[in-house]
Amino acid sequence: MTKRIPLDKRVWPGAVFLGSLMVLEKIWHIPYASPVLAFFLLGQLLFFRDPHRDPPREEGLLAPADGTVVKIDEVFEDRFLHEQAVRIRIFLSIFDVHTTRSPLAGIIKYQNYVKGKFFNALRKDAFDHNESNWIGIENRARRILVRQLTGAIARRIYSDVAIGQVMGRGEKLGMICYGSGVEICIPQRMFRASVRVGQHVSGGLTILGAWNEGY
Repeated sequence: MTKRIPLDKRVWPGAVFLGSLMVLEKIWHIPYASPVLAFFLLGQLLFFRDPHRDPPREEGLLAPADGTVVKIDEVFEDRFLHEQAVRIRIFLSIFDVHTTRSPLAGIIKYQNYVKGKFFNALRKDAFDHNESNWIGIENRARRILVRQLTGAIARRIYSDVAIGQVMGRGEKLGMICYGSGVEICIPQRMFRASVRVGQHVSGGLTILGAWNEGY
C-alpha cells in the first residue's frame, strides 16, 4: 500500500508561497526575516496535518473533529432531522487537527452552505451567526447533522463530499482553515451522550455516546 503524506492538500499554496519568500530572503538578505518565515512555514505544515486514523471497534458515535467540547444541550433541529436533538458543540483551537470526519458510516443526504459572520468561535453567539456548512448523514434509522463552522481567523470551509456519497465511519468530510468550531446534532430519542463539557475529543477516535436500544 502506498503511504500518503499526512498533510491536507490545501497546505501547498501557503507552503509554496512561504518557501518562495524564504528563497527571496536569501537573495535580498533581509535581517531577521528567515526565522520568522520558517516559523510561519512550520505553523502552516502543522496546521494542515491530516493523520490517518483507524476508528475504534467499539460501537458508538465518533467525534467529528478534534477539539474541546464547549456545550451539550437539547434543541429542535429543523434543517435535516426535524425533531428534538442532542447538540454537541466542539471548539477547535489553532493547535488542533482541523480535518472533519464522518461520525458514522452512511450516505450524505443533505448539504447546505450558509454565509455568515466570522466571530471568534468561543463567543456564545458565534455558533448562531458564523458562516458554516451543514452535512446530513443517514444510515438506515440513524441520522445525524454535522456543522462545519468558521471562526475569527478561519475564513474558508472545505467540503470534500457530495450528496449521495457513501461514507465510511471516521472518513474525511473536509477541512476548516484555522481556529473554528464543529457541531453535531443527533436525534434525542436514539442517542445518549457520554462526553462532558470541557473534555478534549479526537475526530474519528473519541466515542461521543451510544445509540439507544433499537437503533
